[in-house]
Amino acid sequence: MFRRRPRRRPPLWGRFRRRPPGPPGRPPLPPETQKALAQAHVLMAEGQFVAAAQAFARLSDEVKEEGLPGRAANLALQAARAYLAADSVEAAVQWATTGIGLFVRGGRAGRVNVVLPKITSALRNKGHEAEAVQVEQEAKRLLDELGLSLDELGPRGPQMAETRGTLPAQCTSCGAPLVPHDVEWHDNRTAECPYCGSILKAAS
Repeated sequence: MFRRRPRRRPPLWGRFRRRPPGPPGRPPLPPETQKALAQAHVLMAEGQFVAAAQAFARLSDEVKEEGLPGRAANLALQAARAYLAADSVEAAVQWATTGIGLFVRGGRAGRVNVVLPKITSALRNKGHEAEAVQVEQEAKRLLDELGLSLDELGPRGPQMAETRGTLPAQCTSCGAPLVPHDVEWHDNRTAECPYCGSILKAAS
């Protein structure tokens, strides 16, 4: 008699394909992953920083394995923020440099000039000058591997178009807080959540 093989859970990427279409090559995260992401944001808002950091870190690793380095980078930086809020400075530095590395190696090096000042300012505001310098040096090293430098990446900080609409305060799918210069704009009225990939419509 033939034995029935146990049913295998389909990989995340297979479940991505059954989602409504998003930007080419970057579909939204599946519902169960969006739910886990929303729970991580709730933990962060409630001040449960270690649990939030661990959740963001797991999600970053999971999304990276699915070939989405930009979203994995943003999730890694969220893990870094949560660890820093919990005063776990070593873990914060580790995940900050992981996020920067994902941007650089994933073809999004231009994001480094936006996120690096935020990371180093957050560290310095808590009195961690040496760690801020460590992150800066690692960012420069990663860019140097590609023959790039911070000066070549353009102006630091947000560069907003005046005609863009107003986004909601939170992503309607995963609950992530939305900062206009952190999302990816497809046009002046349509943006993409940097965490779950859901398409967001901006109000006029």
